[in-house]
Amino acid sequence: MKKITLLFILLITSIGFSQEVLQNFENGGLGEAFGRATASVVADPEAGGARGNVALLTAVSTGETWQGINITLTKNVQLTTDKTMSLDVYSNSAITIAPKVLGGLDSAPASTGAVTHTGSGWETLTLTFNQGLDNTVTANGVYSAFVIYYNWDAGTTNFIDPAINRVFYVDNISGNTVPTETDATISDLQVDATTISGFSPAVTSYDYEAIAGATVPTVTATTTESAANAVITQAAQIPGDATVVVTAEDGTSTKTYTVSFVVVPAPTDAPNSPPDRNAWDVISLYGEAYGTEIGLANTTWDNGADSEELTIASNKVLKVTNGTGQFVGFDIANTNGFVSATNMTHFHADFWIVGDYITGQTLNTTLSNHAGDIGTETNGIVLSKAIAGDGSENEKWVSVDLEIGTDDRERLAQLLFTYSAAAGATPDYVYFDNIYLYRAATADVDKNNLLNVSVSPSPTKDDLKISAQEIIENVTIYNVLGKSVFNTTIHKKEDIIDVSSLQTGIYILKYTMNNAVGTLKFLKE
Repeated sequence: MKKITLLFILLITSIGFSQEVLQNFENGGLGEAFGRATASVVADPEAGGARGNVALLTAVSTGETWQGINITLTKNVQLTTDKTMSLDVYSNSAITIAPKVLGGLDSAPASTGAVTHTGSGWETLTLTFNQGLDNTVTANGVYSAFVIYYNWDAGTTNFIDPAINRVFYVDNISGNTVPTETDATISDLQVDATTISGFSPAVTSYDYEAIAGATVPTVTATTTESAANAVITQAAQIPGDATVVVTAEDGTSTKTYTVSFVVVPAPTDAPNSPPDRNAWDVISLYGEAYGTEIGLANTTWDNGADSEELTIASNKVLKVTNGTGQFVGFDIANTNGFVSATNMTHFHADFWIVGDYITGQTLNTTLSNHAGDIGTETNGIVLSKAIAGDGSENEKWVSVDLEIGTDDRERLAQLLFTYSAAAGATPDYVYFDNIYLYRAATADVDKNNLLNVSVSPSPTKDDLKISAQEIIENVTIYNVLGKSVFNTTIHKKEDIIDVSSLQTGIYILKYTMNNAVGTLKFLKE
């Protein structure tokens, strides 16, 4: 690889453009010498030099004053707005040479300039072809040929007369090349950082479904060729269009890509708010009604179905986009990967399906229990809701409250919604909110006071005392996930429970007495 000097880098930086090496003599590059000058390709003359091949240029005193060399350029050089070129020159004495560009395309005029070397070995010289020397004018255009005159007199701005002997070396002739790339395609088109469905560089128009009035998605694009330029105009609203106009390196080849945001039917209101419940009587899987939710995570096994959270009417909902199947799956998203619903009796969900329902269509919910390893179902609890076929439930919030039954549900790890219809129709989109498990309300604080039931101390490290005005029959302790961690039969009004083995956290103590069921919270340190 050719040596690039720090001086050259600084010059390029200060000028503000990037030049390309048009001849480095590694594979020849010398044309015909003239005026008795000679030229040859030799090794770097500098001691320990690592430049590889360079051009040795020799002038003789018996030659013409205008002696010089034709040099082949690997590409045409463009001298329009930027009229500079550079070359590395080696000499042990101060010299002035006169490079010339010619062979102008479209009648671009020939131009000669002069540049001086200080005699300090390898130097990178930069010249601007605006001097109009040797009866030429300022360069303006594209050039295919390059000449170096060996003997130039900086003082008289003419050839040294008579000619003199001179030896010097040249390498890395550089300049701006003519952009030739005509590729105006893009290699990627993304909406909100995800490649748009069906993308191909050859396809220029796309429809992207969005909700009217929602935040307008952001379109980004990557050009196939790095030298191409893409100008993106984002859509102002939904519905609306975003455009990507790509201009190729040659400055004339263009291609326009359009992303049209089309409106998808969606709720404009929130579902009815769920009733107030004691925290210990509900397990919220998704929704804001009961404080912090357990959370649901997208899966990879539901044939491409996906979900995203949107805010509609100041309320967060899940928008499900169906894949190639007729269902969507979720993993329970807490640390344990499951919830215990042993004490829950009902399942609730609010849903809003895009499109008209068909007579016989059902929404089936499956609570997937994994009694052993998470990921291996041991039983599934299927809960079905028939959809009204008379249009009364079309594109509106529908609530379902379904009894869970008696099947095992101590480790619910996954939740599935399956859509079926008499005609096999599958909706493209479904919106969900307020997904939770619950049971009938147990005793509240007032009832605890009425029965004079209390636990102490709270917080506690080891012993927890429970007392009441009547006989306490049974006590069960649950963690915040609803999992039973302790159970005992008491049959007396007061007892001490050893909770030293419990982990630090909040627990719910459920008691039964005199046909009443109640709960109390306590804190384990």
